[in-house]
Amino acid sequence: MKTDLLDAYLTGDLQGDSAAFIEAALKSDAALREVYFQQVRMDAALRVLLEDEELAEVSPDRFAGGVMATLRGEEQPEVEETDRRLAKSVLMEILDERDLKPRPMGWWELVKAAGIAAAAVAAAVVIFQQVSLSDSDPRSGAGTAMENRFVARVTSQQQGTTWGEPASLAEVSDNSSPIVSEEGWMRPGRFTLEKGVAEVTFNSGARVYLEGPAVLDVERPDRAFLQRGRLTAEVPKPATGFVINTPRVNVVDIGTRFGVSVEDSGDTEVHVMQGLVEVSRLTGNGVPMLVEEGLAIRADSRTRSELQVIEYAGDSFALRVTNPAAEPAANPLRFLHYDFDESGSDIEDRGLGIEGGPFPASLFPDPDLPPHPQRSVGRSGGGLAFELGERFDSPLLSGFGSGEPLTVSLWVRIPPRPESQASHTILRLLPLSSDASRESSTSNGTAGWQMGWNSRSEDGTPGALRIDTGNGFLIGTTDLRDGRWHHVGFQFVGGSSPALESHVHLYVDGRIEDISGMLDTESPSIPLRLLQVGGSEGESGFEGMIDDVHVFPDAVTPNVLQKLASEEPSR
Repeated sequence: MKTDLLDAYLTGDLQGDSAAFIEAALKSDAALREVYFQQVRMDAALRVLLEDEELAEVSPDRFAGGVMATLRGEEQPEVEETDRRLAKSVLMEILDERDLKPRPMGWWELVKAAGIAAAAVAAAVVIFQQVSLSDSDPRSGAGTAMENRFVARVTSQQQGTTWGEPASLAEVSDNSSPIVSEEGWMRPGRFTLEKGVAEVTFNSGARVYLEGPAVLDVERPDRAFLQRGRLTAEVPKPATGFVINTPRVNVVDIGTRFGVSVEDSGDTEVHVMQGLVEVSRLTGNGVPMLVEEGLAIRADSRTRSELQVIEYAGDSFALRVTNPAAEPAANPLRFLHYDFDESGSDIEDRGLGIEGGPFPASLFPDPDLPPHPQRSVGRSGGGLAFELGERFDSPLLSGFGSGEPLTVSLWVRIPPRPESQASHTILRLLPLSSDASRESSTSNGTAGWQMGWNSRSEDGTPGALRIDTGNGFLIGTTDLRDGRWHHVGFQFVGGSSPALESHVHLYVDGRIEDISGMLDTESPSIPLRLLQVGGSEGESGFEGMIDDVHVFPDAVTPNVLQKLASEEPSR
């Protein structure tokens, strides 16, 4: 495969089938993965060097010439144009000489070049085989204050577990649990686990079992930094690429289970229980190593040494939380589920109900409502096909507050060229008309929740998943208008003074979405009593197909959404 395709993939220029082709090739081709990892890490080294204050005074030509001179001075065979391994190693040595030790990043953040002069990047790109660095990666969620977002959650902890006070969080309930909300949601920050074992579920779906004493920096939905202690990471397929950094190494998951141990000195061991990980040193010999199941490596303070293969001891790492502090709820999680597999007009709720039991609905036409959609072949079994102006309503008799935790997901198929830009509303959760009129005195925006695709390019990525509530909105990055089935969902964590910026997470095909656009607001607190699938008042409706609608009166874990997104069609 030509490396210019990798360049385009790294900068986000490949979309749809082209990006999927590269991702499939990376999973199956070990040699291509090695080239990819080398290129990503060389980009990261370039970024750090070009941000250095002293180097800011050096012209791009002089900088590139100096690096090439160092390359020529190495006692190595002649450097070919495609040899990124030596180039990356030399760049890391230059970082050592300048005492620059950046914290490594995840796959996508590694190739962002925020703050780098465009001319300097262009010169470096030409020298190192046209490696492209983008200062506006469409997957980066530029403009979003990531430090305010919840990125992980304490989902279970051992009885008697003790946490130290978080170093960078202003709101903590008490000293026994490092939580920002009563449900255990965590913002980016440093957490100290003094004793016990805790399960931390990241919004990417990766789970970490942290063993005290330990110090963990929760950084992003797909990345953490283990300063000291031990952890085990379990990474499902949608979270592939999850990163654990330590003072010595960068560990990138390729769909696996692995353990990491960091001593007080920073010396690090990595043990792979299942699958494959890619490990590279932060300084000195930065050549990455692919570590397979049943193997282990160690990185010590000798910065120029290679990674050392050591005896495997993966069985010594915690693989679950024993004797949890709180037993699971006796009652199963309630939810509404319409799969539209029946015939006729009756629609059966196949969930456990949010009314205290399953709640059926109907497609019978109502003269006071828009026309109803038609039954059609869905993503799995039957589904609903919507034309402009059609809608399916289902009352929620008991209702629940829009400020309470909520998760909504469904399968949707949107044509590549919708007939109308006004056909963007997929689903709404609303109060009754009387409740909405009372709410209108305090809010002129959406009273409740609205899920759709973004039709306003000035707000964010066109065609991406969009959530509106009150006067605010949140927009993802994946264009859904390709004529294919996509599993989409959003999760609202609830809590006091909730804000879209921190409390709402978007998912497409089981993967958490970065944010391309946002207008923050507090969610209005008003009882929601009506589910509308399809269009809304004042608009033409929805154009496309919908299947398997789920509504949970709770912020479910990412693994629930990933399971729904991974289920194979029944036919």
